[in-house]
Amino acid sequence: MSMGGMMKQFHKASQYMSEKMGGESDKTKMDEEFVEMERKVDLMAKAVSEIMTHTKEYLQPNPTTRAKMNMMNISSKIQGKQRDMKYPQTESILADTMLKFGGDLGESSHFGDAMVEVGESLRQLSEIKDSLDVGVKQDFLDPLQQLLDKDIKEVMHHRKKLSGRRLDYDYKRKKGTKVPQEEIVQAEQKLEESLELADMSMFNLLSGDVEQVSQLAALVETQVEYHRQSTDILEALHEKLQERISNINSQPPRVRKPSICTQLVNQQNFESGQERKARQMQAGMMGDTPQDQSPVNTGPSTPKITSDPLPPIPVAKPPQQPSVRGLYLFEAENEGELGFKEGEILTLISQIDENWYEGMNDDGDTGYFPVSFVEVLVPLPN
Repeated sequence: MSMGGMMKQFHKASQYMSEKMGGESDKTKMDEEFVEMERKVDLMAKAVSEIMTHTKEYLQPNPTTRAKMNMMNISSKIQGKQRDMKYPQTESILADTMLKFGGDLGESSHFGDAMVEVGESLRQLSEIKDSLDVGVKQDFLDPLQQLLDKDIKEVMHHRKKLSGRRLDYDYKRKKGTKVPQEEIVQAEQKLEESLELADMSMFNLLSGDVEQVSQLAALVETQVEYHRQSTDILEALHEKLQERISNINSQPPRVRKPSICTQLVNQQNFESGQERKARQMQAGMMGDTPQDQSPVNTGPSTPKITSDPLPPIPVAKPPQQPSVRGLYLFEAENEGELGFKEGEILTLISQIDENWYEGMNDDGDTGYFPVSFVEVLVPLPN
């Protein structure tokens, strides 16, 4: 910088300090319209900067991940490898969890299948969220960045130049005769030139409302498309889950099958009971008095005549066996199970556990069947 330039900067600093110390009475005043445009331009610059910052936070809410991505992008630029890092969407993270554990549970689990369906839908949501990020960047953030880097920067440049020429003019005008008149006139001309440039640039910037409103409309349009696609995906998923719930409710209740050990124990108990009944019947037959054997006559006796009527001969009723009636069709799928039709009567043999009975059909076939599929007609004895 030349000596004249250094002196000019010194004069500007001197005038600036003088005005700050309370000497603004000699300051060249701008008209109210110009001052109002300056205020609006400052607000616009601040608004654009804040909107860009918070839009990025809206698209990428995790500050730690954002900082990490910025550092990696800067590192890639330094190394000459331009590569934009992809933000890990929360929908994608949740989708991976759903798919992993849904697959581990397998197709035999309704819950596992449902998790796989939800995981696939969340992955689709993650993909359209990536599309939202790209769309907002191209249609909203990039135009705002250009506005900030070009138009607003140009306005700020003219305003800064105007401020410097105004300080130079006010300093020379205040010195009066100590400064040559031609320098004062020259400073005034430069001030008017900068004033015109600053005024025109601010006017053009503030007149671009249509462009700025169009950028906001692009932001909203991108969001509308994102939410529309999200709604379609979630509604389809909701229908699938409701259909799955209906299918589960329409199926017969699931019961736990008896273990091999339980079957053997109950079979042994049944055989022991049959043997016990056989011994009791044999003992009863041996204790009866034969009909052709008469009692020994030990002396004379006088027959007794009675007019009392003979007691009625009891009629033996067939014993009611423990039995059940089928409520639903049960098809035997495993060895040892006894299938039956709806309404079929089965004879109860024993109860394996709280979920299974052992019984016999009219053909003499025996096996196990679920408690929830039958109605007890005659319960088992305690």
